[in-house]
Order: sequence, then C-alpha cells, then structure tokens
Amino acid sequence: MGHPRISKTLSLIQPYYWWPNMKSFVTNYVKRCATCQMNKVNMHLTKPPLFPIIPTSDLPFQTIAIDFITKLPPSNRHDTILMITDHNIFNASIFIPCKKTIDSAGVAALYATHIFPHYGIPLKIISDCNPYFNLSFTTELCQLLEIKQNISMAYHLQTDGQSEHTSQSLE
Repeated sequence: MGHPRISKTLSLIQPYYWWPNMKSFVTNYVKRCATCQMNKVNMHLTKPPLFPIIPTSDLPFQTIAIDFITKLPPSNRHDTILMITDHNIFNASIFIPCKKTIDSAGVAALYATHIFPHYGIPLKIISDCNPYFNLSFTTELCQLLEIKQNISMAYHLQTDGQSEHTSQSLE
C-alpha cells in the first residue's frame, strides 16, 4: 500500500544510491505519490459541529446521562457500576453497583429505587448505544413517561464528555 514513510524510504535507498538533494527529492516524491495519498490515513478529519448539552430545568437530575462502568473486579457480588450523571444544577453523579448481566428492566428498577424517590422523572436521558438503553422496553418507557431520549454514537466519547471524565476518574 504505497511507500513506507519518507524516513523509511530514505533509509532503504541510502545504502545503495546517492545523488545531490536526495532527501528533498524523496520527500517530494512520496508526498506527491497518488497511491500514497489514496492510502494515507487522514489525520485532519472534518468534525461535525458540537452542540452543548443545555439544561432543561432548574431542578437537579432532570437532564441525566446514564452509562455503565464495566470490567471491574467483583466486589460483594457486583462487577459493574451504573453511573447516572446530572447535567443541570449539581453536575453530580450517582454510582449504583450492579451485575454485568443486568437487563433494561433491572436498570429501570435501579433508577426507580435509587433516583426516582429523590428527584422524580427526568426530562431528558443521554446514553450511548448500549443495548440496555436501546431496547424497545427502554424506548417504550421513555415514550410513556414523555422523556426525551438522546443516544450518542458508538465510540464517540465527545458526545458526553462530562460522564466520560467522571467514569475515568472513578475507574
């Protein structure tokens, strides 16, 4: 797939050949090579515009982000943490231990037990493409309770940087 880098091409040529301005010649040749340009990894990707997460209320936990922290060592029969992050007033997070095998009904039960009695029903939920948040059960629950569901793109950590930063700090 094209040439090795400029420096690698030079190191392969130099033991056998030499001419004046060889380095600049090889540099220009590799930079202008059509095969190299087609196979080159674009390091300056065009980025979509970023829109800030705007609070929907003056009350805490009305705009929330939900995510899992997984691959943790087992502790008291739990190996995963459900992280619920507030995007309104406090910018606080609540961490609820659970098992990796939890389903969407289990997530709803944890929310109903630990968050709902204190803060009520959220207006907006931000989550990644995790199957627990993308199932018909969760979608139906959001429709029934009139919750706006925002699902971020997979492997696009910029979507909810606050939650990702909190998750990294906790890990």
